[in-house]
Amino acid sequence: MNAIPGSNTFPSCHGGLENLDEEHNYWIDQIEGEVPLDLEGTFFRNGPGRQRIGNSRYGHWFDGDGMICAFTFQEGRVHFKNQYIRTPKYLAETEAQAVCYRGFGTQIPGGLRKNWLKMPANPANTSLIHHGGHLLALNEGGRPWAVDPGTLETLGEFSYEGGLKPGQVFSAHGKIHPRTGDYINFGAGISGFGMKGPKPCLNLYRINSAGQLFQNHQLPLGSFPFCHDFALSDRYAIFFVGSIVFGNMLPVILGARTISDQVNFDSKIAMQILVLDLEDFSLVRSFETDPGAIIHFGNAFESGDELIVDGMYQDNFAANDTLSDVFDPEGRFGGGYYQRYTMNLKTGDLQCERVVETESEFPTINPTVAGQRHQFTYTACSIDNGADSFFNGIAKVDFDGGAETVTLPQGYYGSEPVFAASTGSSSEDDGYLLEVVYNGFDHISELQIHRAQAIGDCVCRLKLKHHVPHQFHGLFSPTVFV
Repeated sequence: MNAIPGSNTFPSCHGGLENLDEEHNYWIDQIEGEVPLDLEGTFFRNGPGRQRIGNSRYGHWFDGDGMICAFTFQEGRVHFKNQYIRTPKYLAETEAQAVCYRGFGTQIPGGLRKNWLKMPANPANTSLIHHGGHLLALNEGGRPWAVDPGTLETLGEFSYEGGLKPGQVFSAHGKIHPRTGDYINFGAGISGFGMKGPKPCLNLYRINSAGQLFQNHQLPLGSFPFCHDFALSDRYAIFFVGSIVFGNMLPVILGARTISDQVNFDSKIAMQILVLDLEDFSLVRSFETDPGAIIHFGNAFESGDELIVDGMYQDNFAANDTLSDVFDPEGRFGGGYYQRYTMNLKTGDLQCERVVETESEFPTINPTVAGQRHQFTYTACSIDNGADSFFNGIAKVDFDGGAETVTLPQGYYGSEPVFAASTGSSSEDDGYLLEVVYNGFDHISELQIHRAQAIGDCVCRLKLKHHVPHQFHGLFSPTVFV
């Protein structure tokens, strides 16, 4: 048990970062409460399954190999399985039991000679999407990896039949447009070379419901962006290009330094907001606001001439130090603050307000209200209860800022809450919140099912036979995959 500094009582979150090297496949039989009969489908999650290989630690949380978990709900029973994505990095390092690839913050042992001109690997460890008949594991450092949704077996790197051009990367935070069924995504890229070197851009992608990539557009930028996510309304894609910036990338390309080494927060750089028309990805309007960064976005929608965007705001990037040494007992994994931006596309007026004061991250909604005026957002929270080294609560936030918050017991740590609609759902919050929770006392994890209409009502706790390392993102599909 890893005790919180200054405490001899409550374990910290750090045990939840240890490897899960085994792959499991079983029906869950340790259950408190009852599995709702009106919950059918599959809950997928993705994240780093290991932070160590052999005798070495990875140099950043972002570099752990992607491992997908699937909880399948069928007729009141729940099945669990997990499997690593068989990327070249995973296969080579598993065989060698040593670091063989560079990462966002990891170097290959052996100095410059070993890292010279080698690009960071794609661990496929951040998020997933199920669209156009494909389940894809995503990481913004490369292309998607296709996975069989029933078995979780790796099918291979995925390019949309060549729609993704060589060198184009694919973000972990694409979004499905609920009206058209199209999947919108992006990736940082290079549009060419000039007198000052490579010209940065955003590559913008649109994939139809049949899984065909039919738009591939470039938006030139003045500098290389740190864009992890974007917001999507009915007619617009909205990018916040913030104050987290890349320094000189030449040492990274040469192999002398990592990307993590060269990323910093510059409080003198204002945050730029770019509003793009979804039809042709043309720039409609840009705004400028206080320095800061939005790592993850909630919902966005239009109201007359106004565009309203919810996001989790940060005024620094101190978190990168924690992410670079995940086993540091002093490390604390914090979040941002829930803010709302209201932009008038006609007048150029911009207003910003904080929705709630609780430190929060990983905002999710009922996906059926994406791009429309929503009533509820669900977030992971950091609550000061003497055991807050990781997210330790969830909140249901209504549009006007009222919040219902559930704090986990000390020594228990949560994750991104994902909404799952109940069968025959009749209202926006008619369903459940699915929350994977790590129990630091016993070094095991459980899936908690909370009633979304009253999140304090935990109707069921499904206890696994092992822990699940803290993961990033997930999705719920109403399909039961066999």
